[in-house]
Amino acid sequence: MASTLLLEIGCEELPTSFLDGALEQLATLVPEELTRARVTFGAVRVLGTPRRLSVLVHDVADSVSAREEELLGPAESAAKTPAGGWSRAAEGFARKNDLDLDALSIIETPKGRYLRAVKRTPGAEARALLPDVLGTVCRRITFAKSMRWADGDATFGRPVQWIVALLGDAVMPFAFAGVTAGRTTRGHRFLAPATFDLARADGYVEALAAAHVQVDTDARRIGMMAALHEAAAQADGTLREDAFLEREVTGLVEEAFVVLGRFDEAFLQLPDALIESVMRGHQRYFAVQRPDATKAEGNGRLRPAFLTVVNTALDEATIRRGNERVMRARLSDAAFFVGQDRKQPLAARVADLDGVVFHAKLGSYGDKARRLGHLAPSLAAAFGVDATECARAATLAKADLVTLTVGEFPELQGEMGAYHARLDGEPGAVADAIGEHYQPKGATDDVAPSAMGAVVAIADRVDTLVGCLAIGLRPTGSEDPFGLRRLAGGVVRTLLHHGVRLSLTTLAGAAWDVYAAENGKMLAAATGAKTTREALIATVVEFCAERLRVLLEARFGRDPVAACMAAGKDDPVDVAERVEALATFWKTPAAADLGVAFKRVFNISREAPAGELTTDDLGRLTQPAETALLEAFGRTRAELEPLWEARKYTDALDLIARSLRAPVDRLFTEVFVMDKDEAMRASRLRLLGRIADAVAVFARFDALEG
Repeated sequence: MASTLLLEIGCEELPTSFLDGALEQLATLVPEELTRARVTFGAVRVLGTPRRLSVLVHDVADSVSAREEELLGPAESAAKTPAGGWSRAAEGFARKNDLDLDALSIIETPKGRYLRAVKRTPGAEARALLPDVLGTVCRRITFAKSMRWADGDATFGRPVQWIVALLGDAVMPFAFAGVTAGRTTRGHRFLAPATFDLARADGYVEALAAAHVQVDTDARRIGMMAALHEAAAQADGTLREDAFLEREVTGLVEEAFVVLGRFDEAFLQLPDALIESVMRGHQRYFAVQRPDATKAEGNGRLRPAFLTVVNTALDEATIRRGNERVMRARLSDAAFFVGQDRKQPLAARVADLDGVVFHAKLGSYGDKARRLGHLAPSLAAAFGVDATECARAATLAKADLVTLTVGEFPELQGEMGAYHARLDGEPGAVADAIGEHYQPKGATDDVAPSAMGAVVAIADRVDTLVGCLAIGLRPTGSEDPFGLRRLAGGVVRTLLHHGVRLSLTTLAGAAWDVYAAENGKMLAAATGAKTTREALIATVVEFCAERLRVLLEARFGRDPVAACMAAGKDDPVDVAERVEALATFWKTPAAADLGVAFKRVFNISREAPAGELTTDDLGRLTQPAETALLEAFGRTRAELEPLWEARKYTDALDLIARSLRAPVDRLFTEVFVMDKDEAMRASRLRLLGRIADAVAVFARFDALEG
């Protein structure tokens, strides 16, 4: 007969990050320890609130069968002493496996004579094993910061106050952190504060629900979101959904109650992003937006209302008044900061950037702004935007770093710059670029959507990459304190999103040259750098290409990416187009045979002499298979070149498959390429080398694993 196992660790309120991390661990630790104890079980359900970590394990077997296991130890030569007794190695083997020396023997195996023992583990009732299992689980849970309390040695995220451990209706007694497990739990701290006993593990979720505790995280989140949407409708708006707040607030309550608060409409003159930061940062309030907010541009999407998720709403009016008072004070502070910042235009603040250090060896943010002002215009033509406006946007991009508002709300850098730029009368494209140039901030964030925003975003990242790599700040292992991998990924993703062909070599070289120029105040790359211009450019290209490889392999797999990047990786958009074409072609029936044939062409032609086929070569290549390949290659190469030039990669692959695969196969079937005659061998290799060269502009088939 199988039963349900319940473990609940009750404690003082855990932060959301602690709760999430502990629940993830429980989902792994409980199955691990049950398996180690040889207890069979079914589904594992992890539950939790700020005050409790819980796990329900269904279909736990009542008993564990006896087991007999044969163990092999070291060879006889190591297990026996010269006198014939057991060696220290044999004694260690016995000790490790909890065996007596009498249980050891020597047996003959296909590999020779080895030490052997039979370990017999008796059967047991699950209830005899589970206390140790659950105690081990509790001890193995870790937190970013753990606490000790009272006189005990146990550590936990917060002091443990009670533990419930039930198998069916039976208590599994064990002690952890000075608390002995039983069947007594606690309900909601305010709505059902009394302790009560659980009759069975099976009724756990329902029993806590009756005590105002939604222990199922998903159910609590769904209920909370429904209440938030309903409250937003009461404010004549819709909920401004926020994935971070949704996760964070779900972990702050045991039963979600929503309180609607309001603030003065005059505050709506502030940027929406600033109002949301005020709500979100410390207060964890949700914003309410107008029903037509998706149609609005720039500012003005919000309603003068906010939503608070609380653990209890016994006195809703008092909670509302308190939250509105806090909101009013914080918005007043924000309005003061913005008012002070508006006393001078954004452009006037660029000079103040000279007082803000970018990096000790790379100068100030003022130096960076001047570098970006020179670098960004060089990229403008590729994106089809005005170079003068690009220079303006790049020069102003960092100016909001010295505003009071960004000093208080650093997450708004860029957005506040765009806000001030619009009020200053800067062109809309310039303001948008200032606001967008920090995008993408993470691996899954959207890139800068406008062309000018993309130009400034790329210039900013390439400038940092070149400077940091030039002074030897390359990431090592998992350490990347300056986020250079993220910056390189941003460059690549932005180019791919906008479909703009730019050479990474050209980008890195342009950034180096700006550093090296007098007006770039070159602080490291030209005079004190740990590298040369050429070596630095190669490093940047490899660094960005590695991010490109990761992105493309996630979509297309390793083989097509390896083959195409081996042929060239300087232009991310071109690489992506070639990879997509090869990956698509690889799904066709002709792909496998072509891959095999051309992989052989590439491999054997590594020894091919340089240069085009000579008259002497043509005079030697007279066998039918050779002349057939020569004729096919002559026709095909003439047709391939314009296809490569036009980037019609799929058409080019189809042409190669139709025209060259069969004669290449015939050559390898009928002709021994590596002829003993040196001149004949050289002629055949030169033919195959030129075929490989014609295809190598697209992909190197010798990089394929298959």
